[in-house]
Amino acid sequence: MSSYPNSNHSTLLDSHRRMLEGGSGILPEVYEESKVRSIAHGRELPDGFSPRQRRLGSGLLFTVHRPDGTTCHSFRPDEPDKPGRKYEQQSRRYGGPGNVLYVHPVQRHLIGDLSVPVIYVEGIKKALSIISAARRAGARVLVVAISGVWNFLSGGEPIPDLLGIPVEGREVGIVFDSDILTKPGPQGAAVRLAETEISRGAKVRMAFLPDTPDGSKVGADDFLVSGKTYAELRMTMRAYDPGDFALIKLSRDDKLRAGIRWLLRDWRDRDWMRFVGAAEKENWQRGHTARDAKEALIRLVAKTGRWDGRGLIVEVGLRRLSDLAAKTAPSVGDAIKHLAADGQLEILPAEGKGKPRRYRLLVPSAALYSIEGGNAEGEEFGETDPGCKGLRYPSAPNLRWSSPARPGALVRHVEGATGRAVTEAIGENIFVPPDYRPYAHRLGPHRKAVLDALEDAGGRMDLKELCEVLRRKRPWDVRRRILKPLEEAGIIECEGDVIVLAAEWLAKLDEQRERDGEVEQAEKQAKRHKRESADYRLELERRKHGTPKASIEGVRRGRELRERRMREAFAEEERAADLGAKTFSKRFVHRTMRKLPQISLGTLEDLLREEGGVAAHAEPAAWSLGCTVERRPEYGNREIVYPPTEWREGAA
Repeated sequence: MSSYPNSNHSTLLDSHRRMLEGGSGILPEVYEESKVRSIAHGRELPDGFSPRQRRLGSGLLFTVHRPDGTTCHSFRPDEPDKPGRKYEQQSRRYGGPGNVLYVHPVQRHLIGDLSVPVIYVEGIKKALSIISAARRAGARVLVVAISGVWNFLSGGEPIPDLLGIPVEGREVGIVFDSDILTKPGPQGAAVRLAETEISRGAKVRMAFLPDTPDGSKVGADDFLVSGKTYAELRMTMRAYDPGDFALIKLSRDDKLRAGIRWLLRDWRDRDWMRFVGAAEKENWQRGHTARDAKEALIRLVAKTGRWDGRGLIVEVGLRRLSDLAAKTAPSVGDAIKHLAADGQLEILPAEGKGKPRRYRLLVPSAALYSIEGGNAEGEEFGETDPGCKGLRYPSAPNLRWSSPARPGALVRHVEGATGRAVTEAIGENIFVPPDYRPYAHRLGPHRKAVLDALEDAGGRMDLKELCEVLRRKRPWDVRRRILKPLEEAGIIECEGDVIVLAAEWLAKLDEQRERDGEVEQAEKQAKRHKRESADYRLELERRKHGTPKASIEGVRRGRELRERRMREAFAEEERAADLGAKTFSKRFVHRTMRKLPQISLGTLEDLLREEGGVAAHAEPAAWSLGCTVERRPEYGNREIVYPPTEWREGAA
């Protein structure tokens, strides 16, 4: 076992020094200035690490220098206990600071200099590699490390360390690993970081690092240690455009491009009107829902998909897919099952708990042979241009079905304390649930198929030809029922039997979607899905770490407070009821005794009880009104109530 003297150079094991210098191209003075050291066992970790982390073996301990000058630590164990987790951060449960950013201590003076560009990178080791390459090139750059691609956020909002770096008018580069082209998680994080910095006034550039020849991902340190320079790293960056993810991905992968081309052609040529799926009978509505779900999957393949030899793999959550398909999550889930039963895709298990689902879009064996054999642009695809020509997606957005509610729909509710279920038609005086929506007529996915066919044909088609493409048998019915709403909205123009897309048809379509409430419904669904996703992540954290003691104590205090308030509310109700009963009794006794010269107390109590009052309140009410209650022998020793003298004189 190596010793650990006080000098920083000697606190690094030879294996760790080789990893930093040879494996990542980091200059010795760069990691020495950052105070990186080796530890023999996890129990040597400073405060803030959990018992699980302290049970880990040897590794590298990085001092995390935050933008405000404070420090914390990050640990890279030599043998991680969890696959995919290379770095361990200090736990907030044990006093850790949570998500923070790293800035090399020698570069802190560059934070406020807006003329110096900023580069965000995942991991301190990669940041040190870029700093070393910049020093060799004599370039001034502020390199900021994020502990994980999403860790510039906390609770969905930018962390203070990020907001503490001014970027107004500043050039900001994002250099994540090359898997941002194949994994939705890193790609989504890169997009969110770019849009966050653009909203703060930055000029963002995105780096697209190439994979290794065998398809393995490449990080910034891997790129630089392979012999590349800082200038070549900057050449991989381009002005941020969200469309570049698909463009660059397709330009680098002939098999992926050819597979998408085949899927698009197959998607256009299928008979969705007679789609069966996992059901027993064909159904055109089921078919058009599956059609839109399949299109959404194909679009995602271009952004994050990959070729695995049997088809195209795409990873996406059901909520995200339903937003793209403009359908509800349950209907898209059913559509996926129908597509799988139809042999168009396979549903693969997720890579881990909390990870999105994976799907393999299947490509026939003949096309597979052509793609694997290097003939991706052969006769199977009808293309000779090796570029991306022909990979054109429909311009029209996916459309939603009409709202299932009707103005005369029946509302079922429970009546009062009886619990009796009542069903009544909605009217002016009938209770309407807050989630009730009146019937909303929308264009629907079947009319979206009309627009796709017209656009694919160049914007002009004969009615008979259109019916052939749509697999519809009655042209007159298509003209009367399908095309009429599109024509009334100004989206298409009908010249006899010739159907033409209007000049501003996309703008007209957007206006119609606004009028139909479709855009508003999409926004509501996206907000609900975002809230549900956040709740699901919290639930996963709870399952993983258990309920914190503070939360348990908060639940206990809340339950006690709720119970105390309920007791107080019940007592208040009882007091109010008692006060009301006494007031009623007093008024009844006053009214009765004004008319009578005398009455037995028992009779007065019986009369009060018959009127709905409390019999026991009769005597106290009589005394409070000035009445006299006497026990008289001549009346069998019964108690007799006499009104006050002034009442008897007034009555006389």
